[in-house]
Amino acid sequence: MQRRLLLQQLTAASGLLAAPQLLIRPALAERGAAYQRIWDADQSNRGLPALTGRERGDKGRGYVRIDTADPIDRSDRVLAEVVIPADKRASYDLCKPLFDNFRLDQTKPEDTSPAEAREILALLTAVTDSAPMEEARRLVGELRGRDYSKGSWQDLIFTLWFRQFDDGRNRDLSGFEHVAVGEQRAGSVSGYHFWYKYYLDDWGLLGNGDVIDVDGLRFDRRLLGVHDEVPEVLTLAFRWRAPEAGTSAQRPIYKPVGSFWVGCSIEGLMALGTLRFFERGPVTATINRGRYQLDLYRSPDNQSLRTFFPELIGLA
Repeated sequence: MQRRLLLQQLTAASGLLAAPQLLIRPALAERGAAYQRIWDADQSNRGLPALTGRERGDKGRGYVRIDTADPIDRSDRVLAEVVIPADKRASYDLCKPLFDNFRLDQTKPEDTSPAEAREILALLTAVTDSAPMEEARRLVGELRGRDYSKGSWQDLIFTLWFRQFDDGRNRDLSGFEHVAVGEQRAGSVSGYHFWYKYYLDDWGLLGNGDVIDVDGLRFDRRLLGVHDEVPEVLTLAFRWRAPEAGTSAQRPIYKPVGSFWVGCSIEGLMALGTLRFFERGPVTATINRGRYQLDLYRSPDNQSLRTFFPELIGLA
């Protein structure tokens, strides 16, 4: 059964198919502070502090330790240590089963089982009321001049992140698949902007062995060495022996340059992208000591998110 038809059947009763006209209004007056508020809300909930190699971590709070000692070779793990305490695990455990639900090849249609569709709904339910999403809900409401009920907010998150759309030859795309999981475009990795997915792939925690080889950092030369100041972001190249869902095959594909925040939960990442979706034109924001350009592209019909990722452009 086509994925979109199955999701329609399973979500219609919950009212998750609304596709509101997503009118884009002028940017927030204090956009940098807005993104910091979402980041802080996530860190107070399920987000994890990003640490450099010499910093001491608090296991009760959890953390992600990065290792960017130069030179980096293929055997190195830049996400050297991850500690997720039990009280923060919920959304990490809910998003993990989704990572093998999508085809690598963007030109192929998606087929989904009822169990996989329920996994999507379980994650959607978990993130809707989360602390960073509540902050994003308030900020988007300010931008759009409206109040969102829980149901209308969940409709919006579904539309932006999980609704499937076509883009020319590319079939059944979604923001979640592209941003959180990654796709194949010929011999290259497309998307793949979630640190937790990278960590699971690199440490062989998805049942496929270690399928990541790092190929070095890719910062602008003017920003080399900034990890001591901004451990919350990585920009790197890597090789991914990407497993094909439902088979034992692995496809070797390459990411020449890609970036992702380190330590945000899936709901934190989605909350940041949801706010960015409604801002017009180039957007820069400051989170902790990093200053970022927030890159975002939308679906052809302007209803859903196609991709979203940070580009570090300096220190605040």
